[in-house]
Amino acid sequence: MENKRYSLLLIAFYCYSGHTKSVIKHLKAVNPQVDITLLTNKPEDFKDSLVDRIDYYDVPPVNIKWRWLQYAVIMLRQYRFFAKFHRGRHYDIVNVHCPNVFMVYVYPFLRAMSPRLVVTPWGSDILRRDKKYLTRLAALYRKADYIATEPKNPLGNMIIRDLHIGPAKLVGNFFGSELVDYVLKNRPSVTTEEAKAVLGLSGRYVITCGYNKRECQRHKAIISAIDRVRGQLPENLSLLFPMQYGIDTRPEYVDECKTECESRNLHAVFVTRFQPAEELYLLRMATDMFVHMQTTDAYSSSVREYILCDKKIVHGSWINYDDLEAFPPLFYYPVDRLEDLGEVIVNAFHSEKIAVSQGVLDLVKSGGWERRASRMNDFFMSIV
Repeated sequence: MENKRYSLLLIAFYCYSGHTKSVIKHLKAVNPQVDITLLTNKPEDFKDSLVDRIDYYDVPPVNIKWRWLQYAVIMLRQYRFFAKFHRGRHYDIVNVHCPNVFMVYVYPFLRAMSPRLVVTPWGSDILRRDKKYLTRLAALYRKADYIATEPKNPLGNMIIRDLHIGPAKLVGNFFGSELVDYVLKNRPSVTTEEAKAVLGLSGRYVITCGYNKRECQRHKAIISAIDRVRGQLPENLSLLFPMQYGIDTRPEYVDECKTECESRNLHAVFVTRFQPAEELYLLRMATDMFVHMQTTDAYSSSVREYILCDKKIVHGSWINYDDLEAFPPLFYYPVDRLEDLGEVIVNAFHSEKIAVSQGVLDLVKSGGWERRASRMNDFFMSIV
């Protein structure tokens, strides 16, 4: 489809800036003509981005004893902001990322700015909410014209089932992986030991624990499980913790995990700096086993990147990736209960690596940003 110019208002409150910048970067790469206005509460994070203009909405903390009153004040502030913001503005598309329940009340202003409203859930903004919250949020999803997620994944299933949204509104997942693009383009040939040397882990057996610093990744439970079976694992064991992002995490949480490792005399490395694709590739390649125990998940680029890098994966069976699991055998060693994690890790260590099917690999390779951004741009052009 030939590129054409269109205007896009991208609303991203409470969203990890790194992922939002990726959306902007890759959409601009496939169509430089798209005119993007970003509305965010963290404008300082986007000074070096390709966005055409940035508008700022501050969300000051509300310290009120009564929760209902706190909620009402936040709602009033957001309502007043959008009542002023929308005047004289028109966009071909308004795209709301990680929409919160307050967006329900400013819907008339969103609609006044554009006849096309696209909602983009990220996963945790839906999957980790209680039914009362989802009941309120459902009003925005029903009024939206399109929902940017796959109908056949855990998130899409939940939106259809619990928010009572028709599947025709779900238009596909537009998020991609820069690491997938990097690997497919550059065909790097770094070995596991070479990657370990770069990270200062030469001669170590590396178990990577989770993929961000959110507490729902259950790092402490992983540490405890590994400690229980430490005698059945290599003496040169190192734990690797990628903790580059996680906006809802307590500031002290990373230090708590470090203390947990130190108190058990477990050698651990914590990565907290954002990494470009070539560095992230080294982190994935330095891993011998990836342990993924978070409570819920919709679509994990990180899990798919470990598949692409041919690593052993220990994974909670309560997290379903229907598209990948359609191709037998399972690409991971399943953990049915958190209490069984230690034993599964030991079993995975002593077992041969699972031979991942070509169908899984083909799906993983299709998840790079180049393809996903092209798909997003084609969709946006098709509706304007």
